[in-house]
Amino acid sequence: MFLFRLSSSRVIVSVFLAPGIISLMLGLLWSGAVRAQSLEFGSEEQAYLASKGELMMCVDPDWMPYERINDQGVHEGIAADYMRLVAERIGIPIQLVPSASWAETMAFARARKCDIISMARKTQERLAHFDFTQPYLSYPFVIATQIDQGFIENFDAASDQSFAAVKGYAVTEYLKNRYPDTPLVEVQDIDEGIHLVRENMVFGYIDSALALGYKIKERGTLDIKVSGQLDFSSSPAIAVRNDEPVLVGILDQALASISSEERQTLYNEWVSIRFEQGTDYTLLVQMSIAAGLIVFVTMFWNHRLIRANRKTRHALAQLHEAQRLLEEQNFQLQRLATIDPLTGLQNRLKINESIEHELQRFRRFHKPFSVIMLDLDDFKKVNDEHGHQAGDDVLIEFSGLLSTLTRSIDLIGRWGGEEFIIICPDTTLSGATCLAEKIRQQIEAHRFMSIGQKTCSMGVTVVKGDDTIQSLIGRADQALYQAKDKGRNRVQTASGPVDVSA
Repeated sequence: MFLFRLSSSRVIVSVFLAPGIISLMLGLLWSGAVRAQSLEFGSEEQAYLASKGELMMCVDPDWMPYERINDQGVHEGIAADYMRLVAERIGIPIQLVPSASWAETMAFARARKCDIISMARKTQERLAHFDFTQPYLSYPFVIATQIDQGFIENFDAASDQSFAAVKGYAVTEYLKNRYPDTPLVEVQDIDEGIHLVRENMVFGYIDSALALGYKIKERGTLDIKVSGQLDFSSSPAIAVRNDEPVLVGILDQALASISSEERQTLYNEWVSIRFEQGTDYTLLVQMSIAAGLIVFVTMFWNHRLIRANRKTRHALAQLHEAQRLLEEQNFQLQRLATIDPLTGLQNRLKINESIEHELQRFRRFHKPFSVIMLDLDDFKKVNDEHGHQAGDDVLIEFSGLLSTLTRSIDLIGRWGGEEFIIICPDTTLSGATCLAEKIRQQIEAHRFMSIGQKTCSMGVTVVKGDDTIQSLIGRADQALYQAKDKGRNRVQTASGPVDVSA
């Protein structure tokens, strides 16, 4: 709330900035957009829309004021308003695919149960499954702590504390990559994150400034405050399944056709302006004259400054464009180096780095960790009977299941072919065996979209004092083959050391 009062003239102007005030920044993202009376799609795009008939959409079920699925099962919030305008522009309906959490939303999208995700930030991992439109929002991320904590000027100074963030959010992946040694608890939603802070189970919870402010106000929470800002912001777009590339161009055109006036109207419910005025205008007229003189002088000097700085702005624009291209190239190189392109999981090189990191922690702090090797039983039959595309679909769906069935501290990677690996930090052999058995049961009960039921076998081992990467992987791999020899669809622990030189 900003309040300006001129007591003599009894003029009061109070402006309440509700969550929707973020819309005032959106024009910077689409400054050239003008409303189109009707979008003119090409023949390929028209044919796609005609054959599609409708789009299936996944959303974040609880992240207001951006979006949520309310008690009546209706999608509402900022993103929901945008999606309704997009549906009008493209001429076909957009149907909601309900989900219970953001993790389930991502699993549904990876399994192609929906064509788009209404709001998602482009990240290295997500490019394995999605293309992205141009961004249509922008917001910073902040840190919420208990009310008695001091201000956090720099996250690096607090990185030894424990924090919570929503599993699958882009900011969560950023924290895991940027601060791998910071204790991080991945939660299902914002309510769970705030609960952990209130119960002193974590030092802070990290989320969007707007979402935290909305939730704190909605709950009337008095013991939680925003204590600092993260050096990370997000500009989400519409995430689009990357096996139908024509859809990205259609949605970009629809977003571009939404004018700045429509964007302002869309956010009217989030901005409230109130004027109260009396009858004494004398002081107001005097102040208006003085303000006019100030504006005139300011404009004169601004004109001179604009001419003097024109060359500087042009040089900065060129520098920013070069920097953008360099960042994009680095982004692609990093993705190729560490991510499996089919599943979006860590590749073999990245997994080796993660195991080496855990071995160093084990040698220094004597923290145990375990490794699970697993693969799908009789996977060759899938390719032989259903084709390689069906095989790829099964691997993608399988990797999505592993992401939802494992714990927030576990690291998942594709070792090769249909063989996967799970690294379980701070976990004994019995703990990893229990986790593996839970995963095995859930996979056995699951019906894959392309082929129906499928089982998997697993080999489990725990780190030993003189282990190397090769010896540790060798034991887990031997246990996996023992599980296969004993009939498949089972969990087998390593019975002893393995000669990895054989």
